[in-house]
Amino acid sequence: MTTGQIAIIVLILLGAGFMLISAIGIVRLPDVFSRMHAAGKASTVGISCLLLGAGFFFLDEFLFYRMIVLIALIFATAPISTTALARAVYNNEPALRRQLRHDEMAGSVAEAISAPPADGDDAILTTPS
Repeated sequence: MTTGQIAIIVLILLGAGFMLISAIGIVRLPDVFSRMHAAGKASTVGISCLLLGAGFFFLDEFLFYRMIVLIALIFATAPISTTALARAVYNNEPALRRQLRHDEMAGSVAEAISAPPADGDDAILTTPS
């Protein structure tokens, strides 16, 4: 077995391990915010290791560059989607807010709720008579 094959095996096992940790975190963690953290962090690293291992295994120049681009896209989009989901849950489930020990969004949500609608917003909310 060559060093390249050992590196590929290590990358794939590391990726599978992170994916397993992510799956266990999604099942075992108590609230939706912790579950999203497990899904966002561990699965991003796990998918990246799996893609890198696959890129080294096939070792075609075009496929390897495609794997690198996919890893970059996952690192760019996974935190954004996790943050968007967390904000949506935070804004729609006020009962979950009471479980938080440190709430950085409390001021911004209170300002958004008490702010008057913009000029175009009230036209969208009204129904035609």
